[in-house]
Amino acid sequence: MRMVFILMFLANVAVALVSLAVLPARVAIHFGADGVADGWGTNTANAIFMTAIHVFLFSTMYFSPRLVLRMPAKWVNLPNKAYWLSPPNQARTLDKMREFMWSFGAALFLFLLVTSLLSLQANLAQPCRLNLRVFLPALGVFLAYTLGWTILLLRSFRRPAEQV
Repeated sequence: MRMVFILMFLANVAVALVSLAVLPARVAIHFGADGVADGWGTNTANAIFMTAIHVFLFSTMYFSPRLVLRMPAKWVNLPNKAYWLSPPNQARTLDKMREFMWSFGAALFLFLLVTSLLSLQANLAQPCRLNLRVFLPALGVFLAYTLGWTILLLRSFRRPAEQV
């Protein structure tokens, strides 16, 4: 899953750079509920901002599992943290956290990639309008994935039956 996560991140950065090369100087950066552009900015600022957001999200998801083991337990929000953060279980915790963060990161970057491609398409069209027939189902799938991911995360960090 790590490689998919990294590839999805790189695809998003590539789209931001392509957008910089192919879009006009003024681009739509926000769309209303009807898909019509209602916020505008410069292409350069948008590309820099989106790239910075992608780098921030990638860094957060890539490095947070190791950070969880280095910060005081009182700052960690994890089910059964006394068990999972204890020294004998830290290796398993780190492995689980990596897989969960990388899988969520891959899904998030896939959703952002779809959104970026739709925004690119909208900015190349006249009139500038986001394709809601693609965006809304993509949003629904991402939200459903997020719900399922959250449930699996909580279930995964239950205490094993022999430790209860």
